[in-house]
Amino acid sequence: MNDTPDTLNHHFGAPGRIAFREGPGGIPVAALIAPHGACELSLLGGQVLSYRPRGFQDVLWLSPLAEFSEGKPIRGGIPICWPWFGKAPAGLPSDAPNHGFARTARWRVIGSEQDTQTTAITLELTDQDATHPAWPTPYRLTLTVTLGDCLTLDLQTRNLADSAVIYGEALHAYLRVADSRQITLYGLGEKPLVFTDDAAHDIVYPKTDPILALWDPVMERILALAADDASAVVVWHPALAHALPDMPLEGPRHFLCVEPANPHHTGGQITLRPGEAHTLTLRLQATLPPTQKAQP
Repeated sequence: MNDTPDTLNHHFGAPGRIAFREGPGGIPVAALIAPHGACELSLLGGQVLSYRPRGFQDVLWLSPLAEFSEGKPIRGGIPICWPWFGKAPAGLPSDAPNHGFARTARWRVIGSEQDTQTTAITLELTDQDATHPAWPTPYRLTLTVTLGDCLTLDLQTRNLADSAVIYGEALHAYLRVADSRQITLYGLGEKPLVFTDDAAHDIVYPKTDPILALWDPVMERILALAADDASAVVVWHPALAHALPDMPLEGPRHFLCVEPANPHHTGGQITLRPGEAHTLTLRLQATLPPTQKAQP
């Protein structure tokens, strides 16, 4: 299908709710609006770029130096890591890209819908759209992004091969914060994670609590995350001295990555028999602290 903004608006747009425009690099961007907020996503990587709940600043961080180019990852938002998370598993070619190839591929829109409370869009990626020598296996990925009182991402993998496949995945959310040295993350153990400096973090935690809460005292907001069918949660934050080329030096001070995942390197990978499917879900919501909620 021709995926120019005009064609996409004709087939999938909805006045006041879903609109497509040409984004950076000439790649279409979808804007979704619902009574409780707005979000945008790029067809490059099927990547959510922003999420603005009503009454709050953007929940996601997007690097001002992010590249929007076919075959390159976008730094920020919610990248889709598939069919592996991190470095390619042992046995795959050494040039296999970190975090797989779904985040650098061009996705297709296959559906949209809205009702009084929600707006949703569904994208698809198959082996006809993108593949890699490290993954010569037929597959079908669908990503449904639903904007309601929270933002929900449902990433479904279906095995179209004649034999079982094993894969890993993650929804690599860059959560915007005012100052990473002053935030607290609850829900990954008995004690909260307190961040007080610019040190690097890259830790995989077994998924425990059903809801994680990131408290930002400067922005005076709580970001609540919930995930379904994730075996782990990855917390990642680079040190300022090791900022990446597509990230400003001070960039790491303004985000923390909290990622529901099924990673190979912790034994959390997914096995699908022929025809089977699995869905990884992330829900993200911004709330005020209880003391502010109680105010008239």
